Formats: sequence, C-alpha cells, structure tokens
Amino acid sequence: MSKATPMLELQDIHTYYDHIHALKGVSMTVNEGEIVALIGGNGAGKTTTLRTISGMMKPRSGSLTFEGQNIAGIPAHHILNRGISHVPEGRRIFKDMTVRENLDVGAYSVTDRALIESRIQEGFGFFPRLKEREGQLGGTMSGGEQQMLAIARALMVAPRLLLLDEPSMGLSPLFVEAIFDIIVKLNRERGTTVLLVEQNANMALQIAHRAYVLQTGEIKLSGNAADIAQDESVRKAYLGDE
Repeated sequence: MSKATPMLELQDIHTYYDHIHALKGVSMTVNEGEIVALIGGNGAGKTTTLRTISGMMKPRSGSLTFEGQNIAGIPAHHILNRGISHVPEGRRIFKDMTVRENLDVGAYSVTDRALIESRIQEGFGFFPRLKEREGQLGGTMSGGEQQMLAIARALMVAPRLLLLDEPSMGLSPLFVEAIFDIIVKLNRERGTTVLLVEQNANMALQIAHRAYVLQTGEIKLSGNAADIAQDESVRKAYLGDE
C-alpha cells in the first residue's frame, strides 16, 4: 500500500435503515497510523458509519475501500479477517465468561495457541487491571473494566484498524481518562490506526490527529483535530461553549 493511499476511504456512501436515509453521501479517509475522530450529536449517523465500515450494514451506494480493496457489502467476519476490528457501543462482552475466556473468544479465527497466548499477554500489558482479574466473570466488573476488556478482545486479531464506538460512555472521569490514555498508547506503541466515535468531543479532539463532524448523515466539517476544536460552531454545539 502506497503511503499516498488512505488505509480506509469512504466515497459518497449512502446507507439506509429500511426507508430511513441514515448516511447521505458520506466521504472520509483514515490514513495509516492516524487517530481520526468522528463527532456529532445523537442520531447524526456516527454508529451507522462504523457499522457500514465493519460490514454490519450494507451501503446502498458509494465506494468503501480498505487498503485499496473494495469491502462494501462484504460480510462482517471477512472484514474482521482483513484487519478491521469493531468495538461497538455498549461494550457487549460475554458477562458469564471470565476475562480470559472473553479474550479467547476474541481470537476465534486464530488457530495457533501460542500466538493466542502471546496476544493475551500483550493485552494484559496494555491493561494490567485485566491481568489482575483474569479469572473474574466479565459481568461482575465495573463499566470501565468491561470497556478495557472489550478493547483487549478486539485486539486479539491484531487489527490494523480499530473502530471504537463511544468508549467513554457511562464511565467515571477516572476511567474515561484511562481509556483515552490507552487509545493513545495503542496508536503510538502498537501502531494501531483508530477511527473513534465519541460523544466526549473535547477528549476525542485532544487525542485525534484529524476529525470529521457529522450532522444528520452528512459530513459538515473536516480538518486537523486542533483546528476543529477551535471552530466556533463546534465549540458551541459539542464543547459546551456559550
């Protein structure tokens, strides 16, 4: 893949829920090694964008490419195998399984047991708290710990692109800071490219390289995250400025 070629590219994507036009010509790029934030209000289409990329929804029209290959309409498990891992809103861990069992399930497509174990230990390196709770049932952990587990599980397939949907939702300020620190660490140390959907626009724009603002299914603004954070309309709508 040429450095000039985006890792992920959406061009004029239209996605529908039955007759509801959810994404109305969304175009965006994510370059290798970036953290890109996608911000917007409730119902803007942020989750739909991630679901379209990960194969959970099929776009009705438009172009969707990953590392130069068309992935529009490809089943989700094939997209996962190509290197895109999706951490959905609400975490969705297996609450009746232990931390280790959840991680094992995350590696269902990996057949090399030594490689699975290596990735589990790598996950414990990024999330020491999970190591401490290795044998604990997922449902008995705090929301922040469950979010850590959801991300660690997504890393079991060694994704090149990580899609994160509202990772700070419902977490205490301490855990919010911890999760964002881990996202930055994954990007810097592991080289994972990240597309981040986040209601906490202020935190998202602090760690992102670039950002897109989505409103009612359309991209309204894009650019360097620092510039987006200074935009007056963004500050009023998403950063709490009067």
